[in-house]
Amino acid sequence: MKRILIFLFILFLGIRLAAQETDLVTEKKAEAEQILVENKAAESETGTEEETVTTPRAKLQKRLEGCGSPVNSVTFSSDGNFLLSACGGPGGDNTARIWNIATGKIIQTFSGHTDRVNQAVYTPDGKRILTASDDKTVRVWNVEDGKEIFKMAEHLDEVKCVAVHPNGKTAVSGSRDCTFTRWNLETGKATGMKQAHKSTVTAIVYSKDGRFIATGSRDMTVRLFNAESAQWITEFGGKTTEEGHLGSVLSVAISPDSKMILSGSMDTTVRLWETKTGIQLLCTWRAIKQPVYSVTFSPNGQKILAGSGDFLARIWDIKTGEEELRIRGDGMQSVLSTAFSPDGKTIATGSRDKIVRIWNY
Repeated sequence: MKRILIFLFILFLGIRLAAQETDLVTEKKAEAEQILVENKAAESETGTEEETVTTPRAKLQKRLEGCGSPVNSVTFSSDGNFLLSACGGPGGDNTARIWNIATGKIIQTFSGHTDRVNQAVYTPDGKRILTASDDKTVRVWNVEDGKEIFKMAEHLDEVKCVAVHPNGKTAVSGSRDCTFTRWNLETGKATGMKQAHKSTVTAIVYSKDGRFIATGSRDMTVRLFNAESAQWITEFGGKTTEEGHLGSVLSVAISPDSKMILSGSMDTTVRLWETKTGIQLLCTWRAIKQPVYSVTFSPNGQKILAGSGDFLARIWDIKTGEEELRIRGDGMQSVLSTAFSPDGKTIATGSRDKIVRIWNY
């Protein structure tokens, strides 16, 4: 009997690994096909930067060049003087960097990951950063000297996203293994793993008050969890609801007052949800031709910023639902990452063309 149980366990494990490998091949193939579609669209573009910036309110301030791969995430420091970026993908530059925005120079580089860095975030005190990578690890780094503090390796597959609790003591990361893991940032140890979705966890974020965790997934849903207990609270979208996403959710954000959730999807839409019931869709923006890779709220919670595969960054006004701004830089390809500065007056975009752009807004 014992041998039979061992055999069945090994068989189950083998089937699961084979399924995961098939899913990975499918994801990589879909990504490659999407890049080809976007590149073909880029070849047909004839507009210039001046023609595609639709308002004089947005002016290109800086081009931060030095990344050797697409820019997968961007985030401002708390004082707005520095920008943290994460790179990876074609080109093999699997690093995170901190830039001095005023000078446009790199002041720190974080090297050590062996595969694409999907996201980099600051801790609240600005003294450390966390990175999530396809090498299946989350790493914690010292900002001052760029040295690795912790290498956290509990996930069984690629780590796609990471977020830090507002208290700076805890972090969470989401993975292609369909889970999110909670980490103690004082010890670098995992404190729990949660089966979060039926497919890859592509995005994860804490609410500003630290009470909730929102996740997005390739299973087309957004889910809300209690940050302390990790218990599931509610689900947004997906094919089970009439107003749900029809493609992978690639990005999520929680409003500063924690009352709304924003999601961007492979289905080319941006959707705004009310968080109390989990069933009320407040607004859907559809005037986009390609996947929405990044969504975020302005610091005052009144605007929405999104980056997409049609080489544009857009801003909408939440109150009116109207598109306020559309930005396209010269040579800019798919906008994979976006961020507002703390004062809301500056925008950062990270692109597949390996360039970070800073815009006055």
